[in-house]
Amino acid sequence: MEQSMNELMSHTADMGQAEMFSKAWYNEYFRRAAESPTHSRFCEAVYGINLCQHGMMDTDEMDFLASLLKPGEKVLEIGCSNGHITEYLHEKSGCNILGLDYADAAIAQAQERTRDKAAALNFQSVDLIHDELPGCDYDVILAIDSIYFMGDYNRTLAKLNARLRPGGRMIIAAFQAKEEHDSDTILLAGHTRVDQALQTLSYRYVQHDFTPNIRNHWIKNYEFSRKLQSDFAAEGNAFLCEARMAENGWFKDHAERGTLVRFLYVIEDNANIGLC
Repeated sequence: MEQSMNELMSHTADMGQAEMFSKAWYNEYFRRAAESPTHSRFCEAVYGINLCQHGMMDTDEMDFLASLLKPGEKVLEIGCSNGHITEYLHEKSGCNILGLDYADAAIAQAQERTRDKAAALNFQSVDLIHDELPGCDYDVILAIDSIYFMGDYNRTLAKLNARLRPGGRMIIAAFQAKEEHDSDTILLAGHTRVDQALQTLSYRYVQHDFTPNIRNHWIKNYEFSRKLQSDFAAEGNAFLCEARMAENGWFKDHAERGTLVRFLYVIEDNANIGLC
């Protein structure tokens, strides 16, 4: 797992959330979030829209991502959680998406909610490390804040690349934090750990900087989790607030120190694709 994620997981464990990011934890989170009015208010305040999110992508970034997708394209989304963002991207772009996640409760929510859209939207529960990825010849593979959980970046990117059709592209959204022993250059475009993996693989790509968004996001995330803490507790969902607070302090500290960046990587036209 990427070094920054290891640091984050150590922090969340110290905050009493040792199971955070596990399958059981995500299932519990999404079961509660789907029924929580306070969580809806939290998402509207922090992300600009309530899509029952647990992630970092705000509406500016979602709309930019949707602008990169084309009607009718065959898209695979890695780590779709409850599929609300998947559905949003489909509605904005007209592409067809298969969403994958290992949180089966989140996948069940997505399947139930989108039954009448099954011609264009489908969801499967898949262990993204151990299971084979379904399908082949995708026009686009999306990974929104999921690459951190899939192991070695080089192997992950090559695995995803092999599922593209010739001329297909990957779109990866990822943050990079600077830890104690990192060089200052780790925060620069062209020098993050995702950059390093892409360059090792000789993949051609462009990256788009969403650093101001992510820094603003985590400051708002921190603020509203505390502002709504009593409301979460009153509806019996202290778990949701504690989960947010366990991670947002770590991110807020990085945001305020200027040691947190975020990029959207568009990776396309690489050799050795379509090998599945």
